[in-house]
Amino acid sequence: MRISFFGGGTDHPSWFNRPEPGAVLSTTINKYIYIQLRRLPAVFEFNYRVVWGMLEEVKCISEIQHPVVREALKHYQADDDSGYEVIYNADLPSRTGLGSSSAFTVSLLHAYFGNLGRLCPKSVLAREAIFVEQELLHETVGCQDQIAAAYGGLNRIDFHPGGSHTVRPINIIPTRRQSLERSLMMFFTGFTRSAEAVEKRKVQRFDERVQELRNLYSMVDEGQNILTDARRPLSEFGELLHHAWTEKRKLDTSVSNPVIDHYYETARAAGAVGGKLLGAGGGGFLLMYVPPDAQWNVLSALQDLTFVPFEMERDGTSMVLYNPDLTSNYLPASAKVL
Repeated sequence: MRISFFGGGTDHPSWFNRPEPGAVLSTTINKYIYIQLRRLPAVFEFNYRVVWGMLEEVKCISEIQHPVVREALKHYQADDDSGYEVIYNADLPSRTGLGSSSAFTVSLLHAYFGNLGRLCPKSVLAREAIFVEQELLHETVGCQDQIAAAYGGLNRIDFHPGGSHTVRPINIIPTRRQSLERSLMMFFTGFTRSAEAVEKRKVQRFDERVQELRNLYSMVDEGQNILTDARRPLSEFGELLHHAWTEKRKLDTSVSNPVIDHYYETARAAGAVGGKLLGAGGGGFLLMYVPPDAQWNVLSALQDLTFVPFEMERDGTSMVLYNPDLTSNYLPASAKVL
């Protein structure tokens, strides 16, 4: 899964195809989506078993209720009439602002292509995941989550007209990276939301929010400069997060609500420098930049919320198990994305 610091909103095709510059600064974290995928022999009463929030055992792809599994298999399985079992697990709940939906899509494609003996580059996995969500499912989503899940790491991602992208790792010294990790605290607000519903409302108001989106884009440059300049105190990163949150809240009233605003201001009063609600808004995880000497105060002030420690990671989607020799007829593959 991923945490997006700056630039959210500018990763949507409706913005960067205007064309307006789009970019995000984000990192993947050590919280995972797991997909186990294997071919099913033709000995069951069903051809497809999908295990997620429910158990599906169906004969035809069109009967599958999970939209990503259904549309991905329908599109990519033209020359493959095998049945499949897909089992989903995750470290954290979905619809909480950590890019879990796109992590699922990337993971499913990685496992499926691996099952066919196609070990794709990260760029291909990102591109195909964007295609599935935007073209096959017609979802109002941006492009940052799929790229983050595929590549992994702390990156600046730039978006270009036509849909191409550039991923540039943010190289900072290990001690500074550790200081950043130690200063970030993540809290679960206890409720989830539909990111697509929030995104639709924001995208519809892009024409009214051009300056705010340009401001959000400029913060990607500033955030990168803070991280890579060892002479600048990291507290400036927290201050910039606060500034970004105030700008993001202007995009639409659905981005926040009185409960979130209360927790955010409570954390600031207890010593947090700044922060943001992760993802599209409306619920999920609250990220705060808190100096280490103020963290006990913030934990006490936000005791109604669940504190979830995390670390940044570097690898992105990876194959956990890939062994074509397990059987001569079926190629099992499992994939993990972050």
